[in-house]
Amino acid sequence: MFSMAVLVWIIMSVDTFSLMIGSLVILLWIHYYFVVISVKRLNIIRTIDRERLFPGEYLTLKYSISATSPMRLELIATPTLVGRYDFASTKGEKVVVGSEHAVSFQYTVSFRRHGEKDISKLEILYRDPTKLFTLMVTYSLKEKILILPRITDPGNFPIRLRELLPGKESDFKLMEDLTDFRGIRVYDREPLNRIHWKASARMGRLYSKEFGFTAVSKTFLYLDLNLSDEVFARDVWERIRVDYEETAIEVAGSLIRKILTDSGRLTLVTVGEKVSYTDDTGRDWIDFFEVLSMAHGCEKGPSFSEYISRDMGRYDPTTTVVVLSLYLGESVLPDLVKARSRASRVVVLLMPFGLRKPGQLPGKSYQMLPMAMEELKRRSSLLEEEQIIVRVVEENRSLAETFGEVCKHR
Repeated sequence: MFSMAVLVWIIMSVDTFSLMIGSLVILLWIHYYFVVISVKRLNIIRTIDRERLFPGEYLTLKYSISATSPMRLELIATPTLVGRYDFASTKGEKVVVGSEHAVSFQYTVSFRRHGEKDISKLEILYRDPTKLFTLMVTYSLKEKILILPRITDPGNFPIRLRELLPGKESDFKLMEDLTDFRGIRVYDREPLNRIHWKASARMGRLYSKEFGFTAVSKTFLYLDLNLSDEVFARDVWERIRVDYEETAIEVAGSLIRKILTDSGRLTLVTVGEKVSYTDDTGRDWIDFFEVLSMAHGCEKGPSFSEYISRDMGRYDPTTTVVVLSLYLGESVLPDLVKARSRASRVVVLLMPFGLRKPGQLPGKSYQMLPMAMEELKRRSSLLEEEQIIVRVVEENRSLAETFGEVCKHR
């Protein structure tokens, strides 16, 4: 009885102003409810112009948005494009949607680093005209793209040709088939009888003849992406390792493309967060590039030395062992000597500070190597005549210059 009396008293006490305020609040809640329902029930379609691209190339994403409710909504649509160590910033696109037609718009973005990039998310922002509330909804249309390693011309690289092709004669002093003319290339300190004089006269610079090989190379390429256990200042070197990873994968991709283009045989061993073995059986260089795109190193991961020791039984006198690494100390020398005892040649490239990009002018190098790497460099120089070649790549040298220097050891 008491509660009923209180209710009657409240109703009788309500004035016109209170009724207006209460009605307005109710209408705002109804408006908010229908906005939430409308935004969450948008129809969104996304298309992309490609699924594989290289760093710096542009990806076009096309969106189409339509509403199922009769409400007219002014929205801001922003794609979220993320990858490891990489993020493509995008500006929001203002769109007005309704039930009468679909609204279309597109974004053009590019990524700087290799790897898998997630382009699934699209953020939809609604700001109420009264500025009383803001609504954010994230749509997820699952899709990923792959950024392949950048292609660089490595020039020459000293892969030894020791495995004969069936049915052809081979001389280890001259392992080219002079009847298999492939084309011309820029002259590089070769015998005068290799110069293509007619082409040189037309082009205004010296070009040499290029022939097919009568023997093929067999290469084990080790891509070491992890931080060595010998590193002390791990926080500093982990930041260096992130940049090294991009450079090393680019160099590995360039080598792989050259080896397979020259009809060589290849086994790629990627030592990162995961260890993978990829050989050339039924694969071309694009397949290897996809493997490289998914490769990532870490601060604490498997050791490269463990896997080169495990693979010793797979080397033979036709094999060239190539190692790309960030940091190795003199403790790796016994493994390199043992590998050379079974293989034709061992080449180690250490790249702690990156490479000079094509088109950039060389500058003065201020790099200071850790004592362990300096000692490895000093001791390995005594082994070059035994075909164990260790090079610490300077940041002011290009990839072609680095390989050209290694090529002096025949």
